[in-house]
Amino acid sequence: MHGHGLRFKILLLLLTPLLALLTEGQVKIHGKITDSEGKPVEFATVRIGGTIIGTTSGLEGDYSLSCPAADTIHIHFSCIGYREATRALIDAKGDVTLNMRLQLSTEMLQQVEVTELKKQTGSVGKIDATELHKSPDVQGGSVESLITTMAGVTGSNEMSAQYSVRGGSYDENSVYINGIEVYRPQLITSGQQEGLSIINPDLVGSIGFSTGGFPAEYGDKMSSVLDITYRQPQSFEGSLSASLMGGSLTIGQASGKFSQLHGIRYKRNSSLLGSMDTKGEYNPAFFDYQTSLTWQFSKKLKASFLGNIGLNQYKFTPQNRTTTFGTTADAKKFTVYFDGHEKDRFDTYFGALSLEYRINRGTNLQLLASGYLTDELVAYDISGEYWLDQAGTSDVGGELGVGRYHEHARNRLKASVLSLALKGQSALNPRHTLTYGISLQ
Repeated sequence: MHGHGLRFKILLLLLTPLLALLTEGQVKIHGKITDSEGKPVEFATVRIGGTIIGTTSGLEGDYSLSCPAADTIHIHFSCIGYREATRALIDAKGDVTLNMRLQLSTEMLQQVEVTELKKQTGSVGKIDATELHKSPDVQGGSVESLITTMAGVTGSNEMSAQYSVRGGSYDENSVYINGIEVYRPQLITSGQQEGLSIINPDLVGSIGFSTGGFPAEYGDKMSSVLDITYRQPQSFEGSLSASLMGGSLTIGQASGKFSQLHGIRYKRNSSLLGSMDTKGEYNPAFFDYQTSLTWQFSKKLKASFLGNIGLNQYKFTPQNRTTTFGTTADAKKFTVYFDGHEKDRFDTYFGALSLEYRINRGTNLQLLASGYLTDELVAYDISGEYWLDQAGTSDVGGELGVGRYHEHARNRLKASVLSLALKGQSALNPRHTLTYGISLQ
């Protein structure tokens, strides 16, 4: 026992100088971490640069660590929500007290979209205008093709902007752009002659549609009302699209109290018409220019102008048509050879000026003046000779029937519609609004 005690004392005497030497080469760093208001920062990270030595602050912001002595010791302080900070200790020895104050970090958040749910108080529902170009159609994303997907609405055909609501005629639907009633050519009866819709989808900002029970301010049509509002640009914008059947160009600009929006469209659907049963020379050319201008003279007075020029021509020289029908065992073929041609023209011009005056917070007055001119011509002189025979046979005299017919028309229409209207809206109380107006047409 005495031998073991002696050896322990000798070992302790040998290690004491070594421990003193190691302790002399260490620096103990401690302190408190607070924020800009002097409140302790808990769970902040403290680490020695270039090493793996580190620690975290306690609930009161206190920290303590040791590291080997060096000429310069870099100490890094970091915490979520605060800016990272670094301090340098020059030739530090022994115990060093280092208190640190961290500053809050400011981050730029991403864009936040605020939406609302508005209770519908009328029968005119809103349609999301961003859905226009999601469903492809011949018209190039027309508003009419979008509303034909709604209950009670039926389209005329894929090449037409005409639609029927609850069995009514297509001309029983009211169409408004920026609060002004617009018209369509009257003599068009088939989609292939129709061309472009009166509504330019590239200019549309919002869409309102009602299949019945709409307010009296929309006139006296029976079937439906389509209320279009063109958007007002906030800066310079532009878009260009082109295809084998045409193209469109849209330019918008805003500066100070003035904004403008222009749209040009051109379409030639010859390739599409060439796939029809009736073969021939199709030569359609449809052009449309629209503009929407707005002047905000003051907080109370605003003026706007809406203009449209539509030049649509349709030329057609038919050659032949072959239609096969019947059953597999009894198939028949109907062949027609044509002579003559069709030439249609639909030129429309529209302009509207609006003055809006805000009397006070609850009362607005609007004066509208518009003019619509149309010059339409439908002219065709076509004769045809037809054969009806059994499909797959070429026997002479095996025809089931032969005949001929002649179609002729000279339809001309020139019309002008001038309108003057005064409208107003007054808030009677927070829950009731009175809308009134008078118009002369």
